[in-house]
This record gives sequence, structure tokens and C-alpha cells, in this order.
Amino acid sequence: MSRFFKRKKSVKEEAKTAEEEPVEEVQVEVPESSVKETVEAPEPSAEETTEAPEVTVTEKAPVSRQPTIPYHASIQDRLMYMFNDSTIGSGIEGTDEFYIEFMAMGERFWIGKAPLGKVSIKVGAMTDQDAHVRISNDVAAILLSAANFSEFSKVFMHYYKTPEPGKFIKIEVRKPITDLNRRGYARVPIMKLLIGSAR
Repeated sequence: MSRFFKRKKSVKEEAKTAEEEPVEEVQVEVPESSVKETVEAPEPSAEETTEAPEVTVTEKAPVSRQPTIPYHASIQDRLMYMFNDSTIGSGIEGTDEFYIEFMAMGERFWIGKAPLGKVSIKVGAMTDQDAHVRISNDVAAILLSAANFSEFSKVFMHYYKTPEPGKFIKIEVRKPITDLNRRGYARVPIMKLLIGSAR
């Protein structure tokens, strides 16, 4: 029995010494690696948080190419917005005078620009217009719900080329196309859509 206890003690003592030696080595090595990890870990996380907004900004860039058109209660307001928009009405300040008459939502009105003047809208008939555009009530409602100019153009061209009962767009050009092109109808996107599509 005494030998057995002695052996147990010697095994326990050996285990204690064996445990103590590696523990000292581990304690010396582990703090160094843990310190390195704690120093390096925050840096990538900080970089990741700064990189995340850059990725979302690049994803939103294509959206800015097709800006949305704000809500308008009438087709007159929407057309005037487009004529005055820097992208849709781009280059309109360099155009000569023009006058386009519209018939939509039961009203007759015209949008025009006098020489060296600004774009304005007037209610009523026009005597010497460049073109007359008639938009049915149903199509006017669809044009008002268009989210951007690309969608507006698709709807406009669809109902001009393939009219349906109660859904149509009719364009009557009252001046020679070559004359209208010289005066800017071929350069300004909204004017090109309204009149250029009648070629």
C-alpha cells in the first residue's frame, strides 16, 4: 500500500511538474499572439465599415442616370417640368423660338419659347404652331404615372405607333421638319420625342 501511495504521489508530482512547465511556455506565447490578434482585428473591421458605404454608392450610381420624375397632378405640369429639366430639356436655351400646341384632358394649351425668351405655357389655341399633339385622356393618365423619362418615352412612342381604342397620341407637324430641326427639335430630348417621332 505504501508503495502504491508512493507511486501515486510520484505520478502526481510528475504531472504537476509536467503541467507547470508547458503552462509557463503557453502563457508566454499566448499573450503575444492574442495581443497581435487584438491589434490586427480592429483594423480590418474599421476598413470593412468604411468600404461598405463605397459599395452602396457605386450600386446607386446607375439610379442617378435615370432620375425619377416627381408627381404631377396635370399633364401640363409634367410637360413644363420636362421642358425645364436640365437633362430632359438639355440644350433648350440654345434653341430658336418654338410653339407646340397640345390637346389633352379636355384642354387646349401650348408650350412655346419666344426669341431670346424662356419656355412658357399658355391656355387656349395657338394660331401659328410648329406642331399639334393630341393625347387621349387614358394615355395622359399613363404618362402622368411614368416614373422617369425613359418610361415616359416608351409609353409615348407605343401609343403613337400602335394606337388603341381610347388610347392614342396623334402628332400633326405644321412646319417643314428640316426647318424644325434647324431650330433645335433634333437636339433637345423632349422636343425630339414630341416632334421627331412624327418623321
